[in-house]
Amino acid sequence: MAYSISLIHEARFPVQKYGGTERVVWWLAKGLSELGHQINLICLPGSMCPFGRVYDLQEARPAADITHYFNTPSQEPVTPYLVTIGGNAKPGENFLRNTVFVSHNHALRHGSEAFVYNGLDPDEYFFREEKNGELLFLAKASWAVKNVKGAIQISRRAGKKLNVVGGSRWWCPSWGGIHWRGMLGGIEKASWIAQSEGLLFPVLWHEPFGIAVTEALVSGTPVLATPFGSLKELVAPDVGQICNNYDDFVRAAKNLRSFKAKDCRDWAMSKFHYREMAKHYLQKYELVLSGKKLNPISPRAPLKIETVPFEFS
Repeated sequence: MAYSISLIHEARFPVQKYGGTERVVWWLAKGLSELGHQINLICLPGSMCPFGRVYDLQEARPAADITHYFNTPSQEPVTPYLVTIGGNAKPGENFLRNTVFVSHNHALRHGSEAFVYNGLDPDEYFFREEKNGELLFLAKASWAVKNVKGAIQISRRAGKKLNVVGGSRWWCPSWGGIHWRGMLGGIEKASWIAQSEGLLFPVLWHEPFGIAVTEALVSGTPVLATPFGSLKELVAPDVGQICNNYDDFVRAAKNLRSFKAKDCRDWAMSKFHYREMAKHYLQKYELVLSGKKLNPISPRAPLKIETVPFEFS
């Protein structure tokens, strides 16, 4: 059965550079359209979409079988709806019962079992088996929990160059084997991901999902990550390593050639393709349209948010 589905997100489409949630919304719209459903993309003025009808957030909203929000609306809708939460909540924050999270761990930490993995479009990335022998850090480097300092420490101890995509040092863009490439998007970002020998993802918080991880894997690039949040779900033993301390990272960084680019690509295509995401959301939509709630009680963040040691030992 074909549905009319409204996706609501305060962004302008298509996304030009960075924008994790925006890209997920775009890819979901594409996947649902390819599966035969009518898409209404409700977003900021100036947007365009070749696989859906575009409506301004301020316009009267079209009738739809279900409305999918990417932020919690101010009050619970009276018509069928679903909400995706992509980030970690504030202490004690409550969510509507038809809320979905982006990994199993993310859901559990908010008292829920409802989740759908973020998907991506492999056609927006390059797959390369030949690598340049250098490491990659791909995140907002100014955000302490992303731990660029740890990535620098790991790369230097491993004796490998590190390219930092997601931050800049205009006064010293290259020093001691560390190269700051700036905030890149599109083809430039995809090129760095595909040619890198491995992605360092030493985050110091409970990662809700980690789009950079799936971007690396679909490009054939293995991932070395901390064990926090969703990362044990995303990084299988054949495509990278979960590292419990810096020594683990250093040893793994010296042994990245043991991973096969094709294994990384195959894992990402089977788990994180945008059409897989669309199929899983359709299952959630059908539950809602049958009159069921996705959560027996309202999901809620704990009053005290669990943290990880800042100095990852």
